[in-house]
Amino acid sequence: MSDDFISGAQMITNVFNNISVQDIKESGKIHEAWKTTVSKISGNGEKLAAHSSVVDLKNGILLIESDHPGWNQMLQMHKKFILTGMNRLSGGVKIDTLAFRVKGSDASLADREEIEKKAAEKFALKIEEDQKKLEAMGFVNEKAAADVKGKESLPPELKAIFDRMEKASKEKN
Repeated sequence: MSDDFISGAQMITNVFNNISVQDIKESGKIHEAWKTTVSKISGNGEKLAAHSSVVDLKNGILLIESDHPGWNQMLQMHKKFILTGMNRLSGGVKIDTLAFRVKGSDASLADREEIEKKAAEKFALKIEEDQKKLEAMGFVNEKAAADVKGKESLPPELKAIFDRMEKASKEKN
C-alpha cells in the first residue's frame, strides 16, 4: 500500500481518536435539551423542533439550523425562552446566545481569535490603502513617512506647544 493512502478503518480510527467521551456526552445533552426546550414552545413547538437542529456551539453561541428561514424567524421570537430552557437542561454548558442558518448554507461559528485576527488584518490593509491615497494626493512626503517610523513625528514648534500644554495641565492637577 502506498504512503499516500490510508485504509478506511485507519481513517475512522483517526476521526474518533480526536473526539473525547466528554464531548460526546455534552453534545448529547445539548441536542436533547434543544428538542425538549423547543417542543415546549406553545403553539408550534413540536413543528419547530422537527424542523430545526443544533449544529455547533462555540464561545457560548449555539448555532441552529432549520430547513426554512421562516422557522428561524419563529425560533428567534422565542429566543429568551429557548436560552432559559437550554441553560437549565444542558448540564452546565453555558449558552449566551443563538445564531441561525438555513440548511444548505455554509455559515459557521468562528473562534474569537480568528475574528480578531481578520479584523486586525483588514484594519492594517485599510491604513495601507489610505496611506497610498494620501501619498498620491501629495499629502504625505518621505520625511513624514520617516517620522512615523520612529523619528520625531511633529515639527519642533508644535512639539514645544504640546509640551507647554502638557506641563500646564499637570500643574493644574
